[in-house]
Amino acid sequence: MVENIVKQMTLKEKVGQLNQHLYGWQCYKKIGDHFELTDLFKKHVKEYGGIGAIYGIMRADAWSQIDENNGINREESYQVIQMIQDYIKKHSRFQIPALITEECVHGHMALQSPVFPTQLAMGMSWNPDLMEKIACHVSQELAAKGGNLALFTGFDVLRDPRWGRSEECFSEDAYLTSRMTESAVKGFEKDDNGVSVVVKHLCAQGACEGGHNSDAAKIGPRELREIHLPPVKAAVKAGAKGVMAAYNEIDGIPCHINKNLLNQILRNEYGFDGIVMADGCALDRLLLLDDNPLKMGSLALKAGVDLSLWDQVYTKLDKAIEEGYLDEKELDAAVERILKLKERLGLFQSERKKISLPQSDELLLQSARECQVLLKNEQQILPLDKSSKIAVIGPNAHHYLNQLGDYTAYQNPQDIVTVYQGICKKAKNVSYALGCTTRKNQFENLEETLKIAKQADVVVLVLGGNSTRLYQNAFENNGALRIQNENEMNCGENIDLASLELEGYQNKLIQEISKVNKNIVTVLIQGRVHVIEDVFSYSKAVISSFYPGSRGGDGIGDVLFGDYNPSGHLSVSVPRHVGALPCYYNHKHNGAQKDYIDLPSGPRFPFGYGMSYTTFDYRNISLPSQITIQELKEHGLTISLDVYNTGHMDGEDVVQVYIKHIQSSIVSRVLELKGFQKVFVPHQTFSTVTITLGYEDLAIWNIDMDNIVELGKMAVCIGQDSQNYQEYYVQVVKSY
Repeated sequence: MVENIVKQMTLKEKVGQLNQHLYGWQCYKKIGDHFELTDLFKKHVKEYGGIGAIYGIMRADAWSQIDENNGINREESYQVIQMIQDYIKKHSRFQIPALITEECVHGHMALQSPVFPTQLAMGMSWNPDLMEKIACHVSQELAAKGGNLALFTGFDVLRDPRWGRSEECFSEDAYLTSRMTESAVKGFEKDDNGVSVVVKHLCAQGACEGGHNSDAAKIGPRELREIHLPPVKAAVKAGAKGVMAAYNEIDGIPCHINKNLLNQILRNEYGFDGIVMADGCALDRLLLLDDNPLKMGSLALKAGVDLSLWDQVYTKLDKAIEEGYLDEKELDAAVERILKLKERLGLFQSERKKISLPQSDELLLQSARECQVLLKNEQQILPLDKSSKIAVIGPNAHHYLNQLGDYTAYQNPQDIVTVYQGICKKAKNVSYALGCTTRKNQFENLEETLKIAKQADVVVLVLGGNSTRLYQNAFENNGALRIQNENEMNCGENIDLASLELEGYQNKLIQEISKVNKNIVTVLIQGRVHVIEDVFSYSKAVISSFYPGSRGGDGIGDVLFGDYNPSGHLSVSVPRHVGALPCYYNHKHNGAQKDYIDLPSGPRFPFGYGMSYTTFDYRNISLPSQITIQELKEHGLTISLDVYNTGHMDGEDVVQVYIKHIQSSIVSRVLELKGFQKVFVPHQTFSTVTITLGYEDLAIWNIDMDNIVELGKMAVCIGQDSQNYQEYYVQVVKSY
C-alpha cells in the first residue's frame, strides 16, 4: 500500500510528508466556545497536498502564549484533532492524516494534564517498573486526545550538572539511564493505542562542553559507545518507533548530518526501522556550515533525518532534487518510513478506537514519594512529630510552579500540592514565610520569617531552583528561553550555570534561621544537583527532591512524617565545588592522584547514595569465583543475597552491583554499575535478591574497538552506593 502511494505522489506531496513546519498552535484559533482552522494551516495543506506531521497542537505554555482562555482543554482535544485531520484528508489526494506529535517529557504538555516528576527525579527512584507505568499512563492520555507521537527525553546522560537540561536526564550513568529509558519506551508502546514514542536526543547532549546548551560533545568513539549510546540501543530494543537527532556536534560533525550515527549505528547495527526526527530549527542551524539550504537539506536527508521540525530547509527538498543535490529515490525512502509509521499507528483506518482519559492521582503520589532522597538525618530529627509546631519557610515551600520543572504546560494552582500544603494536611500547628526568592539578592520580610522560625519546634526550609517559564519572557524560535537576568528561572533549556551554589540569598537565609532555631530540615526542590555545603552544615536533615510533580507536596509530606519511608538514591553525584567538575563516579583510572590540595576528595554525596528510616544488612552473598565465556553467554553471572531489614520500620532498599575490570587491554573506569534491584523488606525480616549480569554487561570496547569480554580478573562489587560495597573477585576463563 505505502509503496504504491509513494509511486503516485508528486514531488511536492512527498516533500510535504517530510515536513513538520507549522507550530501546532498556528493551526487553530478559539472563538468563543468553538474552534476554527486558520488560513495559514489551510494554505500549508494546499501547497503540499497534505502535511507530514504537526507539533504541539495541544501545547499550552509561555512560549506558545496559549493558556486556559485560548487553548484546548482536556475534553476538547479529541474533537479539535479530528477537525484538523478531517480537513487534511479532505484536501489531499491520498487522504493521508498528519502525525500529531506532542511534548510528553514528564507528562503531556497540555492543559489540565498531570505533571509527573522530571527524569532526574525519576532516576532517583531507581524504579524502572514505576517509570513504565507512568509512560503507559501518558501514552493512554495522548491517545485519548487524538495524538500519535510522544516526544520523550531518554538518551541524554548527564555528565555536567551546569547544563540547564540536567533535569531531563535520568542519571550520570549509562546503565541506569538505559534501564529507565527502556522501561519508558515499553510503557509508551505497550498498548495498542495508536501512540508511539520519539526518544531524544541522539546523541551525547549531556556531554556538552562547559555545560553549555547544544555545545560540542568533545568525546571519542569509545566514550560515545560506553556512555552515550547504550540508552539508544536499549530504546531500539524496547521498540521505539522514533528518535530525535541532537543539536550538538561530535568531533566536528553535527548529529543531523552524521551518517555513521543515524544510518550505520542506529539503522544498520541496532536494526532501527522507525523514523528520525530533527530537533526544532536544527536543520536551519546547518546553514552556519554552508548557507546553501539545498545542499544542507540534502546532507541531512542522506544522513538519515526523515522528518523536519519548524525549519525552512526541508521545505526546499524538491528544489534540491531538481538541481541535482539529491536523488528522488533517497527522498522516497524517507517518505516510505513516514507513511509506514502512519500505517503502523492505524492512521489509514477509517475509524480509530476511542480511548478513555486515565486517572493519575495515585501514580502521581507514588512517583512523588519514591523520588525523595534522604541525604542527612542527624539526631533522627526525621520523621517529624505531627504534634510539633512547624515553620515552613523558603522560596520553594509554597510556589505551586516551582516544583514542576521545564516543559510544563500552563497550570491551575488548585491542581498542584505544594510542600506547605502537604505539611498542613499532616500537622495542625503550621506557619509559613517566604524568606527569599530563588535568585534575588534580598530577603523577603526577614523579621517576620525569623519570628515564626524562632517560635517553631522545627523549621522545614524549602530551597533549590526554579524552571518556570513566564508568559512575559522572550524565547528563541525553538522555544528555549532567552537569558534574562531578572527572571527567577535558573534551570531548564538554555539556562546553564557557571556556578552550582544556591543562588540569591538562600544560603544567607539558612544561616540567619540557624541563629534562632537549630532544628532545620532542608528540602531541596531543584532541576540539577547544587553545591550544598552550607545546607549540609546548618541542617539537621536534608531531603533532595528534584521537581517531584503535581503531588510533590504530598509525597514530601509523607516522607517528612514517616508515612512513607524514603527509598530514593542519588542517580547523580553531588559535587563539593563547581571547580571539582567533572564529578561523575565512573571516571577513568589514571594511576595518579586525583585530589585537589584545596578541597577534600570525592563528592559530597556519592552516586547511589540514599538513607532510610530503617537499616539494611546484606548476608549470604553468593556468586561464582570463576566463569567461562560460554557460560557467561548462555546463562550469565548470577549473584544472590539476602537483604535483612534490621530496623524497626518497613522499607525499600536498592541493591546495587558494580564491576571493576582488574585486568584489561584498555584504561577502564574505576567502577561501573551493571545491575540493581529495588526491593521491599518488612522490618525484622529478609528478602532474597537475585541479579544476573549478562555477557554484554561484562564486555568492554577493547583496543581494536571490538565489544568483547576479555579473559582475566574482575571485581564484582555489591552494595548500597558507589562508595560502600563488598568486593568479590571473579576470574573469566576460556575453559576449566
